[in-house]
Amino acid sequence: MFQKPGNYCFLVPWIAFIPWYGMLITMLICWAAQGHPIYWFMHTDQFPVYISDIGATNLRPLFIACSAWQGIGFVICLILEFLQRHFFWMNPWFTVDERNLIFAAIVFGCIGELGLLFCTIFSTALFHTVHTAMVCVFVIFMFLAGCCLAAEYFIMGRHYGFIHYKNGLPPGEYYDEKDIKWNVWKGHYWNKFTISACFKTFWLIAAVVWAIMFGALSDNSKSACFEWLLAFWLGIFFIIISVDFYLGSLWKKSKYWPLLQAYGGYYKFEQNQYKRMKKSSDDLQRKEVENV
Repeated sequence: MFQKPGNYCFLVPWIAFIPWYGMLITMLICWAAQGHPIYWFMHTDQFPVYISDIGATNLRPLFIACSAWQGIGFVICLILEFLQRHFFWMNPWFTVDERNLIFAAIVFGCIGELGLLFCTIFSTALFHTVHTAMVCVFVIFMFLAGCCLAAEYFIMGRHYGFIHYKNGLPPGEYYDEKDIKWNVWKGHYWNKFTISACFKTFWLIAAVVWAIMFGALSDNSKSACFEWLLAFWLGIFFIIISVDFYLGSLWKKSKYWPLLQAYGGYYKFEQNQYKRMKKSSDDLQRKEVENV
């Protein structure tokens, strides 16, 4: 059975992408119910048509609304990634590199999702050149955001492997990153962070291959198939994020967490603990001086 989550942020990715799937399915159903028409602004006979072709018809408001919803949801998920670690709702794991990668992912995600929004607003029927340019912006910047998230989890996985209870060292000891080359992995490196990073990397590789097929194929029917595939594939990334949030919320319940005796300076709360201890020491000294 699944454990009760530490919080319910893992539901946010599902709320974000389910309407996106609903939009895609609704578009396919409507196009089929209309008899698979070739619209007035299209120049070739094809099956299926592009998503943007259906989105340029009377379903344009649905196309804009659901794309905007998905875009806002994706950016919120990236912000939640930071906030949960900042406020200790997930592993409060932060080196400067990981923090910067999250911030970069947020910026790239915002630009990419704005590209998708403008793609829906500037329909392919009336603004074909602008529409195509916005599709490129969406694809490129979403890829960059995904790369940042994958890199963040690879770094976290590498650090976690150094200090994990199963790192192969005596209890309380850990590998010092300063003594290890950046491309060398030691300790318990097959952990939830690196596994998640591998899933994200696989997702990115598949998305790149299918995006190339979508843009390079001269056969519009085959090209459109890859566009639909990519659109549904986007939802898988939200599921990966949801799993990250769920597992991350259980960090205090982990059977290995109480066994960790040294954190190698990687965890954010270590700095906070030091500040609290120093403040308590200063308060105690001040009271002793006042009593004298």
